[in-house]
Amino acid sequence: MLKRFLACALGTVFLVFAALQVQADERIQRFVSNIDVAKDGTLTVTETIKVRAEGNQIKRGIFRDIPLTAEGANGRVYQVGFELLSVLQDGRPATYFADRNNQGIRIYIGEESVFLQPGSYTYTIEYKTDRQIRFFEDHDEVYWNATGNEWAFPIDEAVARVVLPEGAVATKWTAYTGYFGDTGTAYEARADEGGREVIFKTTAGLPPYAGLSVVVAMPVGAVTPPNEADKLRFFLSDYAGELIGGAGLTLVLVYYLAAWWMVGRDPAKGVIFPRFKPPSDISPALAKYIVNRGFGDGGWVALSAACLNLAVKKRLKLDEDDGDVTLKLTRKGREDQIPGFGLPKGEAVLEAWLIGRGSPLTLNKSNGTSIKSLGTKFRRAIERESRNVFFRNNRAFLIPGAILSVVTIFALLIFGQLMPDQVGFMVVFIVFSVFASVFAVNFGKIVFRFVGMQSRMAVIFVTFGLAMTGAAFGAYQVNGGMESLPVLPLIAVALGALNILFFFLLGAPTAAGRRALDEIEGLKMYLSVAEKERLNMAEAPDMSTEHFEELLPYAVALGVEKPWAKSFEAWLATAAGAAVAASYHPGWYSGRHFDARRISDSVGSTASSMAGSFQSSLPVPKSSSSGFSGGSSGGSSGGGGGGGGGGGW
Repeated sequence: MLKRFLACALGTVFLVFAALQVQADERIQRFVSNIDVAKDGTLTVTETIKVRAEGNQIKRGIFRDIPLTAEGANGRVYQVGFELLSVLQDGRPATYFADRNNQGIRIYIGEESVFLQPGSYTYTIEYKTDRQIRFFEDHDEVYWNATGNEWAFPIDEAVARVVLPEGAVATKWTAYTGYFGDTGTAYEARADEGGREVIFKTTAGLPPYAGLSVVVAMPVGAVTPPNEADKLRFFLSDYAGELIGGAGLTLVLVYYLAAWWMVGRDPAKGVIFPRFKPPSDISPALAKYIVNRGFGDGGWVALSAACLNLAVKKRLKLDEDDGDVTLKLTRKGREDQIPGFGLPKGEAVLEAWLIGRGSPLTLNKSNGTSIKSLGTKFRRAIERESRNVFFRNNRAFLIPGAILSVVTIFALLIFGQLMPDQVGFMVVFIVFSVFASVFAVNFGKIVFRFVGMQSRMAVIFVTFGLAMTGAAFGAYQVNGGMESLPVLPLIAVALGALNILFFFLLGAPTAAGRRALDEIEGLKMYLSVAEKERLNMAEAPDMSTEHFEELLPYAVALGVEKPWAKSFEAWLATAAGAAVAASYHPGWYSGRHFDARRISDSVGSTASSMAGSFQSSLPVPKSSSSGFSGGSSGGSSGGGGGGGGGGGW
């Protein structure tokens, strides 16, 4: 008996505490939303929210989130009007503050320093909003998310009362309960006031993050639709970002095209014909610099051509052993008493550097630091002497375009009404665009070798277009895939792409540079043709060892050393060159595998591969941080205007 009594007593205590705990849960005891529809379509909404506070989440009061956007019939999200009229707590004006952005407003009710005692409190929020009525061919419609689906608390009872304009009668109505997207029917509804009012009431409690959405149809014309002036105003407001972004993008493009027309167009080509001698006062290294419009490849091919030219002049010897090439000075004659005497600038710096070193230079990893220093001095010498002589980069013309781009992007951020997922898309897109731009530039350089100057504009535009498309797709996938690609971030990135594009397009040869390019192209034409075709050229000089060696550095600089060496091989195989072939061995080159009958595989190959030897010898860059330093359509609950949610604070 005693055990049975104790068990009953404990069970009773447990049930009492459980009942008290349930009663003590923070919750919305009643949520009443009155939606008063005006003739002009403005909604006056009064929300009365009775909550139970226990000091857990509801400490000072509650907050209410109200969206300031709606979705149109075309699926586009637009901003709606909003005016907060009053905020009450238990029927008296309440202290509140609000945070607002393009997407919504959060209203905090209560005071920072005042904590609520456990109990029930009633909050009333009244506001006006417009652009919430939906217009169809056979009816006008109020579709309103009365409670919102983002409340952190359960709702014991929800009531929504829709009042139509004077003289209007509801033709049909429905509602949805449950989580976002649900089509629950846990409600009852009735019409009142002759059909002008429709009252909805839930028949079961709503769990956290569930809500009540209501739909009421009325005859066409019950609400005055927007007139043409209103439609224009809405269009300008809804598409402000696109209009601003499109105008800015167009302005930047027009500016850059005008700048390119003024300073970026290449001078007209001269008559290109085979040239049998190098351009006067243009060394092989300088020829490479002019053709590439700088040292975008690091200058190692130009340096290799300079070494070979010094060797042909018998001031340097190339010694190849087991794949490593060693540069050895051979100073003879009075002119060599002065380092660099009678040499082009780049070659003079090269010779002076080797003299200062005091020992031969082998192109391998052990001399990586020295090779890096040599490359820097060599490039600086040629750039200092030739800057703005043969081509101009016209970088100053980028400044206005960049300023216009920045102003446009800021205007997009201010007026563009970007959604959070679009902002994320923009960030990821920019990251992808950096890599896409690098790829486009490097790919463009490769293609430039095979197309004429007149084709470069098309190559760059196509490459950048494909790269940006790839960047957009990559960012779209990384960002989780949105319903559609957002226009505004694409405009922002297109602005960036334009600036990168014209960074390369605005540069142009000078008149002197154009003449030099014509002469260099003529020389390249001569060096590239086969020996039998060369014989058909009028005034072409006879092949000889001196002629071959004189032009070999230029062939290396221009990337045509193979056909030039093959032509020399073909000549050596003829009766005229047979005697030479037996004894030919250039004094400036030594290698264990030298074969006069296969010049292209010995001397030619060594000369052309020197650039790779220079580059592979460079020291590996060191990391600046530790590896451990990274660290359907149809209605449903949640549909329509209104919505949001709230919580305690």
